[in-house]
Amino acid sequence: MGLESAVEKLDKYYSRLEKGKAQKIKPSHVDKILSKLEKKARLLKEEFDETKKPSKKERLASKLDMVREQQARARWLKEQIGDA
Repeated sequence: MGLESAVEKLDKYYSRLEKGKAQKIKPSHVDKILSKLEKKARLLKEEFDETKKPSKKERLASKLDMVREQQARARWLKEQIGDA
């Protein structure tokens, strides 16, 4: 699952939550997305640390910020649906 599909899935979960269908969201699914986002953040950080070109560092920093924002959204969603 690429970053875009993880974000799309997270957006769908948010939509379900807004419609009152949070019971259909399994915490394990959110955990899976969080895991994928954490892996992506780790890879981006490694690439950022190895990169010398300023323009590429800037792009990677932007992507890393976006991934961290999505991680925060996923953690919030997990809190809303509970661990049950």
